[in-house]
Amino acid sequence: MASKPHIILIMSDDQGWGDVAYNGNATVQTPHLDAMAAEGVRLDRFYAAAPVCSPTRASCLTGRHPFRVNIPWAGDGHLPHEEITIAGALKTAGYATGHFGKWHVGQLSKTIKQSDFPVPADPALYSPPWIHGFDECFSTESMMPTYNPYYHDCGPIGTPEYRFVMDRPVEFGDTSGTRWNGLYWTGPGQIADENLAGDDCAVLVDRALEFIERQLDADRPVFTCIWFHTPHTPVVAGNDMRALYPELTMEEQHWFGCLSAMDLQVGRVRQFLRDKGVADDTVLWFCSDNGPSYVHDMNSAGPFRGKKATLLEGGIRVPGIVEWPAQLEGGRVIDAPVCTSDFYPTLTRIAGVEMPQQPVLDGIDVRPILSGQQPRRQAAIGFQSPSGNQATSTADDDASLQLAWSDDDYKLLSMDSGETWQLYAINDDQGEVDDLAGAHPDRVAQMQGELMAWRQSCAQSAAGGDYTE
Repeated sequence: MASKPHIILIMSDDQGWGDVAYNGNATVQTPHLDAMAAEGVRLDRFYAAAPVCSPTRASCLTGRHPFRVNIPWAGDGHLPHEEITIAGALKTAGYATGHFGKWHVGQLSKTIKQSDFPVPADPALYSPPWIHGFDECFSTESMMPTYNPYYHDCGPIGTPEYRFVMDRPVEFGDTSGTRWNGLYWTGPGQIADENLAGDDCAVLVDRALEFIERQLDADRPVFTCIWFHTPHTPVVAGNDMRALYPELTMEEQHWFGCLSAMDLQVGRVRQFLRDKGVADDTVLWFCSDNGPSYVHDMNSAGPFRGKKATLLEGGIRVPGIVEWPAQLEGGRVIDAPVCTSDFYPTLTRIAGVEMPQQPVLDGIDVRPILSGQQPRRQAAIGFQSPSGNQATSTADDDASLQLAWSDDDYKLLSMDSGETWQLYAINDDQGEVDDLAGAHPDRVAQMQGELMAWRQSCAQSAAGGDYTE
C-alpha cells in the first residue's frame, strides 16, 4: 500500500448549488452524490474562487487567486509556466499525476484552434497539462458536448440551428450534425480519436480509472483530476438517462439526464476505490467550478441570488463534498467557508510537501476545519472578477469590476469597482436581501481596507513579483 493518501479531485462544470438532490432539488436524481454527502463531509459554504471556469481552475491548481496568474475570465490568458501547480508539487513526493477532462487554463496546441473563444491558436498561450506536472492526461482545451463528445447533432455555435440543450433524442455513437472543434489531447501533438462514443463522463472515467489502477498496481500514490464537462452546454444525455425523467419535456430530460449521468460516474469512482481496498486512504473531493449557467433556467442556485458570472452567492457558492474515511469522520455538515484555492495548501500538507520559493497563496490549509477542530475559518476570502457580458459569454473590457470580501459572518460586495458597497450578514441572509452597509459603516471600512490591500498584493503578483530568477 502506498504510504501517502491517494488524492482525487472531481469537478463538475456549471453545476449550481441546487443542482443536486441532497440540497433539496426535488427533480434531479443524484443518488451517488447524495450518498457521498451523507457519508462524507458536506461543505455547505463551499466557494469557487471565481464565477466562471478558467479562473477557478487556476485557483485549484495553484492555491492562488486567478488575478495573480492573469486569468481573469473564461478562456482569457494562460497558466504561466513559472507557476507551481499541485501536480508538480505532489510529484516531488512520488505521486503519479493525471488530468482527465476540461483543462481551460491554456491552449493545448500551438497551431490548432480548438475553441469558440475569439482567440486564435497562439504559441504564447500554449500551456498544457504536461508542462504543469501531469504525467498523463486526457484533456480538452474547453467545453465539449456531454454525449458523443466529438459531435453535436445540430448546427454550429452562433447559428439558429445550434442548441445549448438538445431538443431531440441522440443515439449512441451518432456522428451527424456538427463535428465539434474540441479535441482530447494525451500529450504534445497526440490526439485521441477512439472510444469516444456515449456519455462524456463515462469516457473520462474510463481513462481515469485505468490510470489509477496502473498506479495502484505499481504501489504509487495517485493524484488525479477528473474535471467533467458536464453539465456545461452543449447539454446532451443518452436515452437511458433521459428515461429517468419520462414526465419532463425533451430539453428537461436532457438536462436532468445529463446530471444523473455524471452522478453515475461519481458513484463508479467511489465503488472502484472500495473494490480496490483504497477508499479509506483516498481523499476524494467533489465540487463545481462556478454557479449555474445563465443560458437556460432548468438549473438552480438553490436559495442564493444570481448565477454564473456574478459574485452574488449563486455565482460562486457551489456543491462541495470531501471524503477521507481514514482521517475525517463522515456524516457531518460544515458551514465554515472553504474555497477551491484551499486545495493546494491543504493537499500538499496532507502529502507532507513544502515547495521552496513558493509564491504567495490565497488558500489556507483547511484540515482543522474539515476535522471539526476549528469551527470558523478565521480568514477572509477575496474575490474579484470582471462583469460578464451574458450576450457573448465574454468579459466586458470596459465594465466595472465585481469585488467581494467574505469572512465567517459577513460579505462585503461591490458591483461597480468599489464606487458603492453592500454588506450582508451572509449566514442569516443567504439571499443577500438586507443590505447592512449603511448601518455598519465601520465594518464596511475595515473590510474594504483589507480587500484593497489584498487587491494590491494580487496586482504585484500579476506583474511577476512572485517569480524568482
